[in-house]
Amino acid sequence: MDRRSFLAGLGLVGVGTVVGTGVGAVSEPAFATESPTARTATPTGKTAAYRTQVAFRAAPSEKLVALTIDDGPTAEWTPQVLSMLARRGIVATFFLVGRRLAADPTPTAHVAGAGHEFGNHTWAHTDVTHRGQNFIYDSLEQTHALIEHVTGRPPTCFRPPYGRIDSVGLAACARLGYDVTLWSEHVTGSNAKADVDTVLRKATPGSIVLAHDGGPEPNATLMAQLDRLVGGLLDDGYRFATVSGLLAWPTSAGPPPE
Repeated sequence: MDRRSFLAGLGLVGVGTVVGTGVGAVSEPAFATESPTARTATPTGKTAAYRTQVAFRAAPSEKLVALTIDDGPTAEWTPQVLSMLARRGIVATFFLVGRRLAADPTPTAHVAGAGHEFGNHTWAHTDVTHRGQNFIYDSLEQTHALIEHVTGRPPTCFRPPYGRIDSVGLAACARLGYDVTLWSEHVTGSNAKADVDTVLRKATPGSIVLAHDGGPEPNATLMAQLDRLVGGLLDDGYRFATVSGLLAWPTSAGPPPE
């Protein structure tokens, strides 16, 4: 199909002319209003550098991966994850829900000096694409203060619930000095064994693996499969780092993994 036929199919070609400022010119379609997925952020605050970075994975020069644990802490599952990590001698990054931390800070406080990293996951596991700028900032700031109080260290990274974020959420992260962490692999509670098989087969240096110790995902099978995942990666020569440690590691000179 030629260009003119393609434009005609979109309704952009008039009789003898192309819609635009002149004959043969093509203008971008005009939109009267923004769609719900194109919200505009209004930066506020006095931060010197108003920016944030989003990471799905890294490309370290060594066999490093990061295990990330979302939606806790919970009395049932967080101690099981922490016990497995201690037995394996590895660290992880926990993205904490503020109100769950407020309800039971003991497991987190107990391991605050064990080398794990603690990131912000909102106060109430809120989809930040459905909330306004002030609400998002207040939710993150409240959670930030609680994490710092419990662990003695301020969080520096944020994971948006459901992996959803737009310019309004990114502006709140920039104001707090957060980078945004997504993931390259996911071990679910509903399909844990097959997911671990996939990660063990496809993981490469720099992988960021998502799992959960709160919400609807955790179960006994997931706990057992996380142990299998960690053991398999260790047997394959991988080491585990926090997200911040992984992203700070010198990068590989080769091309990024496909």
